[in-house]
Amino acid sequence: MKFLKSVFFCLFLTACFGGTSPQSSFYTLVAEKQKPLSVKNDSFIGVEKVQLPKYLDRPQIVTQEAPQVTVSEYNRWIETPNVLCMRVLVEDLSSLFPNAQIKARSFGVEDFDITVSVEVIKMDAILGDKVNLEAWFTIQKEGKIVDRQKFTAEQSIGKTYDDIANGYSVLWSKLSQRIGKALKNL
Repeated sequence: MKFLKSVFFCLFLTACFGGTSPQSSFYTLVAEKQKPLSVKNDSFIGVEKVQLPKYLDRPQIVTQEAPQVTVSEYNRWIETPNVLCMRVLVEDLSSLFPNAQIKARSFGVEDFDITVSVEVIKMDAILGDKVNLEAWFTIQKEGKIVDRQKFTAEQSIGKTYDDIANGYSVLWSKLSQRIGKALKNL
């Protein structure tokens, strides 16, 4: 019995002091510096929402190698992905239309001239291969849908989580450029 108590005590000390868990790394998306579109747009544009599939809207970075999906416990987004994607979309659109007022909807009753909503269908990362983004975006003016388009793109990446974040930043920049072209035509 004394021997068992000694073994349990050693296991307890090892669990408390012997091991350390790996340190978490945190990532963000970065707005790409964009050349302003040659149009004077001084509208009040609201990014209504960015909706992601539930399995992606978590702090952990999700990768996949079909059919397996991996959720990295130690590689995380700095904020929830839907908020992160909305923020970078607002920043990208703001650089395309420097005269416009562009912001994310934060209150229920904001009177935007134009609203943009994005529904992400796929946002997949395969380490050492590519990231891809498939989404629908909708533009409304005065409460009526004036444009709806599907966007699909992919970006080659390296083998690190930094590469995933950088690849997604490029894809969100491309999406904002596509939305910008649609807004330019209004």
